[in-house]
Amino acid sequence: MKARKTKPDIVSVQLAPQAKAALDQACKDRGMTIKSLLGRLLRWFNSMSRTEQSIILGQIEADDVGALLKLLTRRRKGAAPPRTGARRAGR
Repeated sequence: MKARKTKPDIVSVQLAPQAKAALDQACKDRGMTIKSLLGRLLRWFNSMSRTEQSIILGQIEADDVGALLKLLTRRRKGAAPPRTGARRAGR
């Protein structure tokens, strides 16, 4: 059986004039079409954790972003969170 090609989904986006101008300039600077640039951005965004997405979307209080980024960096590196409270024996 022959595999069927799937049609891409079409999504319309309404942008403010300044946002459209910035998008056009980014595409021009990088030699990309709007479709390819937005497709890459969406794949990148969807590869993020929900916490990272919340930071990108501005859904985290500005005062909390720094501490949260440190936590995410440790999590990505697989490091254990810093110990608090009682000191280890022998120190």
